[in-house]
Amino acid sequence: MAQRPVVEIKVAGNARLAPAAVIGASGLRIGQTVSRPELDAAAQKIFDTGFFSSVNYRYDPKANGYAVTLQVSEEPAGTLVELDFPGLDAEQLWQQLKSADGLIDRQIPGNERASAYFQHVIETVLRKSNHPEEIVMNTEADLHSGRTVIICRPAHLPKVAAMRFEGNAAVGDGALQAALTKVAMGEEYTERDFRRKLELNVRPIYEELGRLTVAFPRVKIAPAGNDQVTVTAEINEGPVWRLGKVDLTGDALPEDAMRDAAQFAPGAPANWKQFMGCINSMEKVLRRDGYITVSSKPVRAFRDTGEIVDVTIAVKKGRQFRFGELHIDGLDSGTQQRLAGLWKLPSGAPMNEFYVTEFLHSVLPSLAGKFKTVRSDMHVRAGSTVADETITFR
Repeated sequence: MAQRPVVEIKVAGNARLAPAAVIGASGLRIGQTVSRPELDAAAQKIFDTGFFSSVNYRYDPKANGYAVTLQVSEEPAGTLVELDFPGLDAEQLWQQLKSADGLIDRQIPGNERASAYFQHVIETVLRKSNHPEEIVMNTEADLHSGRTVIICRPAHLPKVAAMRFEGNAAVGDGALQAALTKVAMGEEYTERDFRRKLELNVRPIYEELGRLTVAFPRVKIAPAGNDQVTVTAEINEGPVWRLGKVDLTGDALPEDAMRDAAQFAPGAPANWKQFMGCINSMEKVLRRDGYITVSSKPVRAFRDTGEIVDVTIAVKKGRQFRFGELHIDGLDSGTQQRLAGLWKLPSGAPMNEFYVTEFLHSVLPSLAGKFKTVRSDMHVRAGSTVADETITFR
C-alpha cells in the first residue's frame, strides 16, 4: 500500500455513536497522507477507547487518494457515570464533555479501557477550565436499580469544617447538627455524598413527624480555609401528612389478623418509623405461620387535597416452611432429653420463627449454672422447605 492522501472517511457498523465521533477517535483527517501503519494505528486508537469490541478498516483507491471505511462493532454502554465535583455544575460539565468528545455520554461500556478514556477526556476538559485536578473513577452498585455506577470525582477533596441549615423550623439546628456530626463533620465533601447523608440521617427525623415530602433543594459550600468548606443545606420541610387508607395486596393473606397485629392509625400523623413498625408487627403473623421470607413494600400515594397519604403494601409471602427436627447440643444427655420433651412444635407444623425464642425464655431459668452462652441456628434442608433447629449450649 503506497502512501497517499485520505480523500474520504466513512464509518460502518455503528449504531449508537455518530460517525464523526468514531472518526474523531481515530485521529484520521482528510488530506492526511497514510499508508498501512497509519491506518493500523488509527484502528488501534479507536479500539483503545474501550467503546468498541472490534475495529477494522478498508481502503479504496481513488483518482487522487484513498477512501477509508472504518468498520466497527460497538460495546454495550450499560454503566452509568455520575459527575461529583464540589463547586462545579454537573449539567454544565456534561455539556462541555460532550462538546469535547462525541463518544462521551452518561453511560459508557463497563470495561477499564472505556473508564480510562473517560477519565482522560474529563481531565483534559477540566484543565482547559483552570481545574487541573487529578480524577478518580470509583465503581459502585446503585442500590435502587442494581446497576453499576462509576462516580467521577477529584482525587483530593475538601473536608467539612462546619454545617448550616436554611428553611428549617419543625426541627431545630441542634437536632440536625447532632444527626450529621458523626457522619459528615471532618469528612471529605462532595454534594452527592452529603445529599446521601441528608437522606439517611435527616429525612428519617422529618418522617417521624409525618413530613414525608421533606426535600433538600440546594446544598451550597463556601471555603473555610485549609482545604475545608462550610456546607449549607436548604431544607423544604413540607406539610405534616396524615395517614389515609392502608391497602394490603398479596395472595391469600390473613388480612384481618394482619391488620389486628399492625394497628394502623388512619387520621393520625403519618409517623413513618411507627408505620414501618406496624408493618413488622403485621409480618409476624405470617412468620409464625412458616412464611419466614415474607417481605413487604409500602407505596405512598399523596392526595391532591387534605394532606392525606394513602399507602398500598404489597406483601410477598414467599414459600411456607415447616419444622423438621430439633437438635440440642452441649448439655448432659438427661437434660437434653428433658428439654426435648418440653418442645411443643411438632414435626411438619409451620415453622414458627418466634417459637425458639419463646421456648428458650421458658426453659433457661431451670438451667442456671449449666451454660455460659446459648445459640440457636435454623437450617433449611437442601432443595426443600423443611427447617431443622439446633440449640447449642456452651
